[in-house]
Formats: sequence, C-alpha cells, structure tokens
Amino acid sequence: MGLQTKILFVSDIHGSEVVFKKALNASKMFSTNYLIFGGDIFSKDFILILKKGNILLTDDKEVSLNELEENYKTKGIAPLFFESKDEIDEFIKNQNFRKEKILDFVKGQADDWIKIYEEKTRNSDVKVIWNLGNDDPLELDDYLKEHGIDISEDKILEIGNDYLLVSCGYVNPTPWNTYRELPDTTLYNKIKDKLKKVENPEYAIFNFHAPPFNTKLDLAEINNKRVHVGSQTVRKIIEEYNPLLGLHGHIHESSATDKIGNTKIVNPGSSYKDGILNYSIILLEKESKGFGRVFFKKSEVKGISLGRG
Repeated sequence: MGLQTKILFVSDIHGSEVVFKKALNASKMFSTNYLIFGGDIFSKDFILILKKGNILLTDDKEVSLNELEENYKTKGIAPLFFESKDEIDEFIKNQNFRKEKILDFVKGQADDWIKIYEEKTRNSDVKVIWNLGNDDPLELDDYLKEHGIDISEDKILEIGNDYLLVSCGYVNPTPWNTYRELPDTTLYNKIKDKLKKVENPEYAIFNFHAPPFNTKLDLAEINNKRVHVGSQTVRKIIEEYNPLLGLHGHIHESSATDKIGNTKIVNPGSSYKDGILNYSIILLEKESKGFGRVFFKKSEVKGISLGRG
C-alpha cells in the first residue's frame, strides 16, 4: 500500500448551519485528512420580516422567532428585518440597498460560522479548505481572508502527497444572474491562467464548482425533463489536462460519479433544505518505486463513495 490521502468533499450547503456542522463532524468521524468545500456555502434565500414592536410579520402574516430560527438553521432561509413597509419597498426596488442588506447579513453569518469552525476543529488534524461559489457574494472572499479563513480561489494548494488543488467558484451563465458567472469563453481563459503554474496535471485535483457538460454530474430538472446544463469549458479543460480528479457541485439534483477519459469526477449533490448532508469520500493513493537513482511515481483514485445523512 502506498501513501494515502482521504478527502471529504461537500458542496452547496447554502447557509444551512445544520449541514455545515454535520460536514465538520463527518470530517472527523470518517478520519479524513481534508474537508473541501466546493462552493455555495452561505445563504442565498431570504425572507423579509416587518418588525412591529414584538410582532414579526411576513406578507402580513405573523411569524414566530422559533419558526424563523428553525428555517434559518436547517434550510438556510435567512430573515432580513425591516422597520417599515417603505424600507421593504426600497429593498425590492433599489438594487444597491438590496445588495448592502444581504451582504451585511451574510457577513454576520460568516462571523458565526467561523466561530463554529474554530470550535469544532480546535483539536482536530483535519485541514479544511474553503472555496466559494456562484451564489456567494464576491466581497466574502476578502472578508473571510481578513478573519483568518484562507480561500483557495486564487492559489494553487499543495495537499496530501504532492497533489495540487486548483479551485474555481465561477460557473457558466445561469437564468438567475448570480455573483460568479462568466461566458464559457471567458471562463476558459480564467481557468487556463490558473493552470499555468501546474506542471504535472496528472497529480492535479480540479475543484471547479461548475460540473462538466454532458456527464452524469450536470443533469438539472427543467420542465420535468433532465437536461445537461454544465460547463463546456470545464469539460474541455478536463479533456486537455487529464487531471487525477474533478470535484464539482452546483447542480443539486445530480449526485453522481463519472469519468472523462481517465479523470474521475464527482458531484455529491445537495439536500440542504432538508438539513441533510450530501458528501463524497475520496481515497487517493500514491506509490513510489525506485531502481537505483531512477524513481517512478504513480497516483490513483482508489475509491469514490457518495453518502448522505
């Protein structure tokens, strides 16, 4: 047996604190070396709450703090509080005000989660790698860095036994005009620029939020049909570079493993609205054999498993 590296890969938890905690707990329970977040970590869904003294209203219906907390902690539905209907109207009409309000909330969410992360990893050997996705505001990159969380987007990380992790949270265009979207041609140039520093792609792990087009990983439910919606660029890059492994997310209903050439790829999917953790455990193995001064190295994906709980 060669040198082994075990990875727990999780993506698209969208603000579910329950799922976030489960991911941190699972990384220790499965004795993994790395927990890698593939993007879309923080809340994307919001409920507008009008405060009238101690009464909380949404669409003129009273709602309890307990109900709001349950929906937030489990489903990631974030309550935004307003003092008047005029303020709610301003939120709906004014894009800049809406962006500021959402960003302020998500930064507060990040503060809370950093504390949870620090507490749960204090006595752990698991290394946690964060990357954001298309539904995470761009300003969060610098905000997390300022608070001690290193984002993998703009660097090549060496992990395990000389594996190189290349991350990209950007995706091909969606109908929702989210924060990190690029035309496939622009996305291609962005990723190619990252890969200039990768000399041996056979030891590379591509942590790209967008799944490659026309695979088991990119089938979305559209009008009761399963349609391929992944990135042509991501597929082309994988075909060109033949990395060891591809880690992907973005399409929640497309939990699967697949192959492009010799590259094994995985999307764990997401069931965050039910408070369920979808995950993949990947085991990598590296062997080195020598004959005098000549050494041969071989890395392979020994196993990929999908799970939920």
